Amino acid sequence: MNESLTGSSDVKSPLHERGKALLQCVRQFQQKNLKNFIPFYCESQALGWIPLECLSWFQQVPEVFECHEQSISLHPGLQNPDSRTRAVAEVLQEWESLGRIPGWRDEWYRVSSCYTAEPVFFLERAAASLFGITSYGVHLNGIAGDPENKLLWLARRAKDRPQYPGAMDHLVAGGLTAGISADQVMIRECFEEAGIPEQLACKARPSGQVSLFMEYRGRIKRDLLFCYDLILPEDFVPCNKDGEVESFFKKSFSKVEALIAETEEIKLNCNLVMLDFLIRHGQLNPEMPFYTEIVNGLRSMDVQ
Repeated sequence: MNESLTGSSDVKSPLHERGKALLQCVRQFQQKNLKNFIPFYCESQALGWIPLECLSWFQQVPEVFECHEQSISLHPGLQNPDSRTRAVAEVLQEWESLGRIPGWRDEWYRVSSCYTAEPVFFLERAAASLFGITSYGVHLNGIAGDPENKLLWLARRAKDRPQYPGAMDHLVAGGLTAGISADQVMIRECFEEAGIPEQLACKARPSGQVSLFMEYRGRIKRDLLFCYDLILPEDFVPCNKDGEVESFFKKSFSKVEALIAETEEIKLNCNLVMLDFLIRHGQLNPEMPFYTEIVNGLRSMDVQ
Protein backbone atom coordinates (compact mmCIF):
# COMPACT_ATOMS: atom_id res chain seq x y z
CA MET A 1 0.00 0.00 0.00
CA ASN A 2 1.17 3.56 -0.72
CA GLU A 3 3.09 4.90 2.29
CA SER A 4 1.61 8.37 1.79
CA LEU A 5 -1.81 6.89 2.53
CA THR A 6 -0.83 4.70 5.46
CA GLY A 7 1.34 7.36 7.09
CA SER A 8 4.12 4.79 7.62
CA SER A 9 6.84 6.83 5.93
CA ASP A 10 9.48 8.30 8.23
CA VAL A 11 9.64 11.40 6.04
CA LYS A 12 7.09 13.94 7.19
CA SER A 13 5.84 16.57 4.74
CA PRO A 14 5.98 20.29 5.56
CA LEU A 15 2.18 20.22 5.74
CA HIS A 16 2.33 17.41 8.33
CA GLU A 17 4.85 19.38 10.40
CA ARG A 18 2.70 22.52 10.16
CA GLY A 19 -0.38 20.61 11.33
CA LYS A 20 1.59 19.06 14.18
CA ALA A 21 2.85 22.48 15.30
CA LEU A 22 -0.68 23.92 15.27
CA LEU A 23 -1.98 20.96 17.25
CA GLN A 24 0.76 21.41 19.85
CA CYS A 25 -0.22 25.06 20.13
CA VAL A 26 -3.87 24.15 20.67
CA ARG A 27 -3.15 21.40 23.19
CA GLN A 28 -1.37 23.76 25.56
CA PHE A 29 -4.68 25.52 26.18
CA GLN A 30 -6.15 22.46 27.88
CA GLN A 31 -3.08 21.36 29.89
CA LYS A 32 -3.18 21.56 33.68
CA ASN A 33 -2.47 19.52 36.79
CA LEU A 34 -5.45 20.06 39.05
CA LYS A 35 -3.61 18.35 41.90
CA ASN A 36 -1.91 21.73 42.37
CA PHE A 37 -5.25 23.45 43.01
CA ILE A 38 -8.25 23.25 45.30
CA PRO A 39 -11.80 23.82 44.00
CA PHE A 40 -13.63 27.00 44.99
CA TYR A 41 -17.38 26.94 45.70
CA CYS A 42 -20.26 29.07 46.80
CA GLU A 43 -22.90 26.82 48.31
CA SER A 44 -23.13 23.99 45.76
CA GLN A 45 -21.87 25.99 42.77
CA ALA A 46 -18.38 25.24 41.48
CA LEU A 47 -16.78 28.58 40.60
CA GLY A 48 -13.03 28.19 40.28
CA TRP A 49 -9.68 26.68 41.24
CA ILE A 50 -7.36 28.21 43.85
CA PRO A 51 -3.61 27.37 43.99
CA LEU A 52 -2.72 25.17 46.95
CA GLU A 53 0.32 27.36 47.52
CA CYS A 54 -2.08 30.23 48.36
CA LEU A 55 -4.30 28.19 50.69
CA SER A 56 -2.88 29.84 53.82
CA TRP A 57 -4.08 33.25 52.61
CA PHE A 58 -7.68 32.03 52.64
CA GLN A 59 -7.28 30.24 55.96
CA GLN A 60 -6.41 33.58 57.56
CA VAL A 61 -9.87 35.05 56.84
CA PRO A 62 -12.36 32.42 58.11
CA GLU A 63 -15.13 35.03 58.31
CA VAL A 64 -15.06 35.18 54.50
CA PHE A 65 -13.74 31.78 53.36
CA GLU A 66 -14.38 28.34 54.77
CA CYS A 67 -11.44 26.06 54.08
CA HIS A 68 -12.19 22.35 54.02
CA GLU A 69 -9.89 19.44 53.30
CA GLN A 70 -10.94 19.21 49.67
CA SER A 71 -12.38 22.66 48.89
CA ILE A 72 -12.67 26.35 49.72
CA SER A 73 -16.06 28.03 49.84
CA LEU A 74 -17.48 31.42 50.61
CA HIS A 75 -18.79 31.67 54.17
CA PRO A 76 -22.49 30.68 54.24
CA GLY A 77 -23.24 33.79 56.27
CA LEU A 78 -22.60 35.79 53.09
CA GLN A 79 -26.01 35.17 51.61
CA ASN A 80 -26.30 37.50 48.62
CA PRO A 81 -24.10 38.91 45.85
CA ASP A 82 -23.70 42.31 47.53
CA SER A 83 -22.47 40.94 50.86
CA ARG A 84 -20.13 38.49 49.12
CA THR A 85 -18.73 41.19 46.85
CA ARG A 86 -18.06 43.58 49.74
CA ALA A 87 -16.45 40.92 51.93
CA VAL A 88 -14.18 39.59 49.19
CA ALA A 89 -13.27 43.11 48.05
CA GLU A 90 -12.06 44.05 51.54
CA VAL A 91 -9.83 40.98 51.64
CA LEU A 92 -8.46 41.64 48.15
CA GLN A 93 -7.63 45.25 48.96
CA GLU A 94 -5.53 44.01 51.87
CA TRP A 95 -3.87 41.40 49.70
CA GLU A 96 -3.18 44.00 47.02
CA SER A 97 -1.36 46.14 49.60
CA LEU A 98 0.77 43.08 50.40
CA GLY A 99 1.70 42.62 46.75
CA ARG A 100 -0.41 39.48 46.31
CA ILE A 101 -2.68 40.93 43.59
CA PRO A 102 -0.51 42.61 40.93
CA GLY A 103 -1.94 44.71 38.11
CA TRP A 104 -4.99 46.04 39.97
CA ARG A 105 -7.56 47.26 37.42
CA ASP A 106 -10.52 48.73 39.38
CA GLU A 107 -12.75 46.71 37.08
CA TRP A 108 -15.39 44.18 38.13
CA TYR A 109 -15.71 40.71 36.67
CA ARG A 110 -18.83 38.64 37.26
CA VAL A 111 -18.39 35.29 39.02
CA SER A 112 -20.90 32.60 38.04
CA SER A 113 -21.05 28.89 37.29
CA CYS A 114 -21.65 29.61 33.60
CA TYR A 115 -22.30 32.57 31.31
CA THR A 116 -26.08 32.29 31.47
CA ALA A 117 -26.23 31.89 35.27
CA GLU A 118 -26.86 34.75 37.65
CA PRO A 119 -23.67 36.18 39.20
CA VAL A 120 -22.80 34.85 42.64
CA PHE A 121 -20.63 37.89 43.36
CA PHE A 122 -18.32 40.35 41.60
CA LEU A 123 -14.54 40.24 41.68
CA GLU A 124 -11.70 42.64 40.92
CA ARG A 125 -10.41 41.67 37.47
CA ALA A 126 -6.81 41.33 38.63
CA ALA A 127 -7.85 38.55 41.05
CA ALA A 128 -9.56 36.39 38.42
CA SER A 129 -6.55 34.10 37.98
CA LEU A 130 -6.06 33.69 41.74
CA PHE A 131 -9.59 32.33 42.04
CA GLY A 132 -9.43 30.43 38.74
CA ILE A 133 -12.83 31.71 37.68
CA THR A 134 -14.02 31.80 34.08
CA SER A 135 -13.18 35.16 32.51
CA TYR A 136 -15.29 36.29 29.57
CA GLY A 137 -14.03 38.46 26.74
CA VAL A 138 -14.55 39.65 23.17
CA HIS A 139 -12.04 39.42 20.31
CA LEU A 140 -12.53 41.03 16.93
CA ASN A 141 -10.91 39.82 13.71
CA GLY A 142 -10.42 42.98 11.68
CA ILE A 143 -10.42 42.02 7.99
CA ALA A 144 -8.51 44.58 5.92
CA GLY A 145 -10.62 45.44 2.89
CA ASP A 146 -11.94 42.79 0.52
CA PRO A 147 -11.88 39.38 2.28
CA GLU A 148 -10.59 37.87 -0.96
CA ASN A 149 -7.30 39.69 -0.29
CA LYS A 150 -6.92 37.58 2.88
CA LEU A 151 -5.43 40.27 5.10
CA LEU A 152 -5.95 40.84 8.83
CA TRP A 153 -5.23 43.93 10.87
CA LEU A 154 -3.16 43.09 13.97
CA ALA A 155 -1.88 45.23 16.84
CA ARG A 156 1.37 45.38 18.79
CA ARG A 157 0.73 45.82 22.52
CA ALA A 158 2.48 48.70 24.26
CA LYS A 159 5.63 47.66 26.10
CA ASP A 160 4.33 49.09 29.39
CA ARG A 161 1.33 46.75 29.52
CA PRO A 162 1.33 44.60 32.69
CA GLN A 163 0.29 41.53 30.68
CA TYR A 164 2.05 40.41 27.48
CA PRO A 165 4.00 43.64 26.86
CA GLY A 166 5.01 44.05 23.23
CA ALA A 167 3.11 40.96 22.05
CA MET A 168 1.04 40.80 18.88
CA ASP A 169 -2.66 41.08 19.57
CA HIS A 170 -6.01 41.29 17.86
CA LEU A 171 -6.97 44.64 16.39
CA VAL A 172 -9.62 44.81 19.13
CA ALA A 173 -10.09 42.68 22.27
CA GLY A 174 -11.27 43.24 25.80
CA GLY A 175 -12.54 41.62 28.97
CA LEU A 176 -16.26 41.54 29.67
CA THR A 177 -16.84 44.11 32.39
CA ALA A 178 -19.65 43.12 34.75
CA GLY A 179 -23.03 44.53 33.74
CA ILE A 180 -22.07 45.21 30.12
CA SER A 181 -23.06 42.99 27.20
CA ALA A 182 -20.57 41.42 24.81
CA ASP A 183 -21.76 43.67 21.96
CA GLN A 184 -21.39 46.79 24.13
CA VAL A 185 -17.87 45.84 25.19
CA MET A 186 -16.93 45.12 21.59
CA ILE A 187 -18.17 48.55 20.44
CA ARG A 188 -16.41 50.28 23.35
CA GLU A 189 -13.12 48.50 22.69
CA CYS A 190 -13.36 49.16 18.94
CA PHE A 191 -13.15 52.89 19.59
CA GLU A 192 -10.68 52.82 22.50
CA GLU A 193 -8.23 50.40 20.93
CA ALA A 194 -8.47 51.09 17.21
CA GLY A 195 -10.49 54.29 16.70
CA ILE A 196 -13.29 52.40 14.96
CA PRO A 197 -16.44 54.57 15.14
CA GLU A 198 -19.63 53.07 16.54
CA GLN A 199 -21.42 53.18 13.18
CA LEU A 200 -18.74 50.93 11.68
CA ALA A 201 -18.26 48.78 14.80
CA CYS A 202 -21.96 47.90 14.76
CA LYS A 203 -21.36 46.06 11.47
CA ALA A 204 -19.22 43.46 13.26
CA ARG A 205 -20.78 40.02 13.20
CA PRO A 206 -20.59 37.52 16.06
CA SER A 207 -18.97 34.32 14.80
CA GLY A 208 -18.93 31.91 17.72
CA GLN A 209 -16.70 31.33 20.71
CA VAL A 210 -13.51 29.59 21.80
CA SER A 211 -12.41 28.63 25.29
CA LEU A 212 -9.42 27.43 27.27
CA PHE A 213 -8.77 25.78 30.63
CA MET A 214 -5.06 25.67 31.39
CA GLU A 215 -2.43 26.06 34.05
CA TYR A 216 -0.44 29.24 33.46
CA ARG A 217 2.24 30.69 35.71
CA GLY A 218 0.97 28.84 38.75
CA ARG A 219 -2.66 29.82 38.25
CA ILE A 220 -5.65 28.34 36.47
CA LYS A 221 -6.58 30.36 33.41
CA ARG A 222 -10.14 29.81 32.16
CA ASP A 223 -11.27 32.05 29.31
CA LEU A 224 -14.42 32.01 27.21
CA LEU A 225 -13.95 34.37 24.28
CA PHE A 226 -16.74 35.62 22.03
CA CYS A 227 -15.45 36.08 18.47
CA TYR A 228 -16.47 38.79 16.03
CA ASP A 229 -15.53 39.47 12.39
CA LEU A 230 -15.54 42.96 10.90
CA ILE A 231 -14.71 43.86 7.30
CA LEU A 232 -12.95 47.22 7.37
CA PRO A 233 -12.81 49.67 4.45
CA GLU A 234 -9.72 49.58 2.22
CA ASP A 235 -8.72 53.07 3.36
CA PHE A 236 -9.27 52.46 7.09
CA VAL A 237 -6.23 53.10 9.30
CA PRO A 238 -6.48 52.14 13.01
CA CYS A 239 -5.73 54.77 15.64
CA ASN A 240 -5.31 53.78 19.28
CA LYS A 241 -7.06 55.98 21.87
CA ASP A 242 -6.18 54.39 25.24
CA GLY A 243 -2.39 54.00 25.08
CA GLU A 244 -2.52 50.20 25.14
CA VAL A 245 -1.27 49.71 21.56
CA GLU A 246 2.14 50.61 20.14
CA SER A 247 1.42 50.02 16.44
CA PHE A 248 -0.86 48.39 13.89
CA PHE A 249 -0.01 46.34 10.81
CA LYS A 250 -1.55 43.98 8.26
CA LYS A 251 -0.68 40.31 7.94
CA SER A 252 -1.83 37.79 5.35
CA PHE A 253 -3.86 34.82 6.55
CA SER A 254 -0.93 32.54 5.67
CA LYS A 255 1.49 34.69 7.69
CA VAL A 256 -0.84 34.60 10.70
CA GLU A 257 -0.91 30.81 10.41
CA ALA A 258 2.90 30.74 10.34
CA LEU A 259 3.16 33.04 13.37
CA ILE A 260 0.91 30.73 15.36
CA ALA A 261 2.76 27.58 14.29
CA GLU A 262 6.34 28.84 14.45
CA THR A 263 6.54 31.59 17.07
CA GLU A 264 5.27 32.72 20.46
CA GLU A 265 4.85 36.33 19.35
CA ILE A 266 1.05 36.38 19.59
CA LYS A 267 -0.70 37.05 22.91
CA LEU A 268 -1.61 33.68 24.36
CA ASN A 269 -5.40 33.44 24.01
CA CYS A 270 -5.45 35.25 20.65
CA ASN A 271 -3.98 32.12 19.06
CA LEU A 272 -7.24 30.23 19.61
CA VAL A 273 -9.40 33.00 18.15
CA MET A 274 -7.13 33.39 15.13
CA LEU A 275 -7.07 29.64 14.47
CA ASP A 276 -10.87 29.59 14.63
CA PHE A 277 -10.92 32.46 12.12
CA LEU A 278 -8.48 30.70 9.76
CA ILE A 279 -10.61 27.54 9.84
CA ARG A 280 -13.85 29.40 9.19
CA HIS A 281 -12.29 31.29 6.26
CA GLY A 282 -10.75 28.22 4.62
CA GLN A 283 -7.08 28.93 5.34
CA LEU A 284 -7.04 25.60 7.18
CA ASN A 285 -9.12 22.80 5.70
CA PRO A 286 -9.84 19.11 6.34
CA GLU A 287 -6.77 18.08 4.31
CA MET A 288 -4.53 19.63 6.98
CA PRO A 289 -2.99 16.86 9.13
CA PHE A 290 -4.55 16.80 12.62
CA TYR A 291 -7.39 19.04 11.39
CA THR A 292 -10.14 17.45 13.51
CA GLU A 293 -7.95 17.48 16.63
CA ILE A 294 -7.16 21.15 16.08
CA VAL A 295 -10.84 22.04 15.62
CA ASN A 296 -11.89 20.07 18.70
CA GLY A 297 -9.14 21.69 20.77
CA LEU A 298 -10.51 25.20 20.29
CA ARG A 299 -13.16 24.70 22.96
CA SER A 300 -13.16 23.25 26.45
CA MET A 301 -16.37 21.55 27.55
CA ASP A 302 -15.54 22.59 31.14
CA VAL A 303 -15.69 26.31 30.39
CA GLN A 304 -19.20 27.72 30.03
